[in-house]
Amino acid sequence: MKKLAFLFGAALIVGCGGVPPQIVRFDTRPEAPFRGDSVLLEWVVRGADHVTLDGSPVPDSGSMKVLLDRSKDFTLKATAPRAESTKKLEIVASPK
Repeated sequence: MKKLAFLFGAALIVGCGGVPPQIVRFDTRPEAPFRGDSVLLEWVVRGADHVTLDGSPVPDSGSMKVLLDRSKDFTLKATAPRAESTKKLEIVASPK
């Protein structure tokens, strides 16, 4: 019984935010768009309580179609109780 209580306690400590959330993937298709093109932002996050894309809440994994009229930076932020991870993605829209 003591071993089970100890293992449960250890899992609880790790689950409370000792490990930062992981941004597994954050990229775009196509990688080199032209101005006026649409791109698909795609992301996958693990171990986060809250995920935002440019400050707006999003699910842990998903995609979003974006029309580019110019080059743009996107920021994906994943937070857990005592840790966070952030990744920035710069999309350069070339002239046609």
